[in-house]
Amino acid sequence: MDESAARIQDLHEAEKKLVLLVETAGEALDVLTDDGPSDEDAQLAIRERSGEFTDLTNRYFALVNDVQLAVRRHTHFLTQTASLPSTTKTIPFRHSVAGEQKELEIWTGSLTTLQQRIQQIKRVAQGEQHPQAPASS
Repeated sequence: MDESAARIQDLHEAEKKLVLLVETAGEALDVLTDDGPSDEDAQLAIRERSGEFTDLTNRYFALVNDVQLAVRRHTHFLTQTASLPSTTKTIPFRHSVAGEQKELEIWTGSLTTLQQRIQQIKRVAQGEQHPQAPASS
């Protein structure tokens, strides 16, 4: 099997794990939303459901880790082979993983929004300090 076929197979496996991830989350939500027992063994049922929920959350996080690892491997490979454009102009580190780049994009967007809001507040404050500003009735 050549490298391309192996990478495609690995991505296919990661896709299957994403489906399992969503199914596992659904199962965990189902455990949480179950009406519960109406009989005398309520404590036993609660312990069983708690154990089931713990197992589902452990499976969920294991799947998340597996998918993240696959995405990181492929992103690293694509960066190394120059299949992805260099990101040195947008982020301060050359070899980043997708999560770090996305986090930087989010923080950059947040800072831009905060700067715009601060400027708006300054304009409003300056408008209220000037007696020439028309007062609204």
